[in-house]
Amino acid sequence: MRARSTRGRAAGAIFAAVIAAGSWAGGPVSAQQTGRAQASTPKAQDYHQRALEIYEFKKAAHSGPERGREIFYYKCWFCHNEFTKDIPKLEGLFTRTNLLSGVPVNDGNVKDKVRNGGPGMPSYRTVLNDADLSDLTSYLREGCCWNSDSPPPNPRYIAR
Repeated sequence: MRARSTRGRAAGAIFAAVIAAGSWAGGPVSAQQTGRAQASTPKAQDYHQRALEIYEFKKAAHSGPERGREIFYYKCWFCHNEFTKDIPKLEGLFTRTNLLSGVPVNDGNVKDKVRNGGPGMPSYRTVLNDADLSDLTSYLREGCCWNSDSPPPNPRYIAR
C-alpha cells in the first residue's frame, strides 16, 4: 500500500514540474497564440450569420425606424405595452409636451431617459449605443406602437 502512494506522489510531482517548466520556458503568451484578437484590430463581421443580425438588432433593417421597432420589441415592449397599468404608454410620445420627469419631449431628452433610466426603469447605457438610441427614437417619433393582437410582421417570412 505504501509503495502505491509513494509512486502516486512521485508521478504528481513530476507532472507538476513538467507543467511548471512548460509555462516558464514559453515566456509571455501573445494575443495571437491565445486566439484572442487585439482591441485595435476589429474583426470583419459576417452579416450572413443570422445570430449576428439578432444580436445587433438588425434583423428587420440595418438602420432607421424599422430597426428602432425591433429594438423597441426586444427592450421596451415588455414593460410599455397596452396591458400594463402603472407604466406610461409610449404611443404618441412626441405629441406630448413633457415627459413624466417634467423635461420637454425631444430626441435628446428621450435618449437621456432611455440611457440613464429612472425610478422603476432600468438604464440601457451599457446595452444600447448612440446608433441604437437614434433608431429607437426615430421609431417612437414616427410610428410607435402596435397592438399586441397584430404584432409587426417577420421580414423573413414569405407567405405561400
